[in-house]
Amino acid sequence: MMIECRRGTSIGVSQSLFAGVAALALAILSPMSLASSPSNLVPKNTWKELADPANLFPVNGARYYQFSLANGTGAYLVVAYVKDGKWRLRPHLAEKTAPTSRASSQQNASAGINGGFFNLSDGVSASYIVLDGKTVADPRENKALLENQKLQPFLEQIFNRSELRVLKTKNGKLDYQIAAHNTRLPPNMTLVDSLQAGPQLLPVLRSEEEAFLRKQADGTYADSIGCKKPAARSAVGFTSDGYMIILAVAGKGQDPESSGITLEELADLMRRLGCASALNLDGGSSTTLYVRLAENGKKAEGKSVCGKDPETLVKSTLLLFPN
Repeated sequence: MMIECRRGTSIGVSQSLFAGVAALALAILSPMSLASSPSNLVPKNTWKELADPANLFPVNGARYYQFSLANGTGAYLVVAYVKDGKWRLRPHLAEKTAPTSRASSQQNASAGINGGFFNLSDGVSASYIVLDGKTVADPRENKALLENQKLQPFLEQIFNRSELRVLKTKNGKLDYQIAAHNTRLPPNMTLVDSLQAGPQLLPVLRSEEEAFLRKQADGTYADSIGCKKPAARSAVGFTSDGYMIILAVAGKGQDPESSGITLEELADLMRRLGCASALNLDGGSSTTLYVRLAENGKKAEGKSVCGKDPETLVKSTLLLFPN
C-alpha cells in the first residue's frame, strides 16, 4: 500500500509494520479494519515527521501539509505556533452564508476552515459566536432549533456544546481554550472571541454529552452528524507546547458514499498529531480548507485545498492571521 505526500512523493509502507522513510513514518492496515481500530487508519507520528511542508504567507512559522490515510481519505493540515503571539485565530460570521474561501480571502487570512453549525433552510447559526466580546450568534434565538420537538429534551445539552475560546490575559497576551459553553472562564482572563461547534474530541470525545448522539424514548439512538460513520470532517486543536492545528479530512466528492473517517478516528488522528485538546467543527459537505501559500517568499494566490466544487456555503469560519 502506498502513502502519497504533497507534490507526489510516494512512500511504501507495509500493511502490518510501522516504518519510517525519508522523515515520514505512517502506519497502514487494511481499510476493512478501520471501524474497529481507528489507530490503524492514522499516522503514528506527529506533523513534525510529515515530509515536504509548504509555508503559509507570510513565512514566519505556519506550515501546510497534505497526506493520505489508509482508506484513501485526504488529510489537509495547517500548523502554526500561537504561543508567542505571532499568529492568531479569529472566528468570522458571514452576513449571509458564503464559501469559506470567500470569507478567508476577503478577511486577508493566511488560512481558513469552515466553522460552526447552522440551519440549511435559512442559514441561521445553531452555534454561539462571540466577536470582540459581543455575542453575535445565539442558538437560543434559533427558531428552527427551538421548535424541533425531537430536540426538546436535549436543548440544554445542545446549548452547552463545546467551543473554541480566544482569551486575553491581564498583560494582553492571547490564549486559547476548548471548553463547554457554560464553563467558567479561567481566572484573570477575559473572553475576546469564541466559536461553538462540537463535540469536544480531546481530551475525551463527548458525542453523547453534547447530544450529537441522542438516546431516544424507544431506546434507539439518533446520530445527528454521523458520528459513527465515515464522513468528511473538520477540526481544530492545540498541543501542550503551544502549537495550533487545523485539520480537514475528506474523500473524493465529500458525499455519503465517499471515504472519510468517524469521529472516533478523528479524535485519534488529532491525538496522534500531538493535540492535547481538540474540537470537531461542522463537517460533511461543509468541510473546506483554504490556504494562502508563500512561493519564493512572496504571497501566492489563496486557494481551497479541500472542499466541494462548487464550495458549500457556510455561516461561520475560523480564520488564521499573522499578528
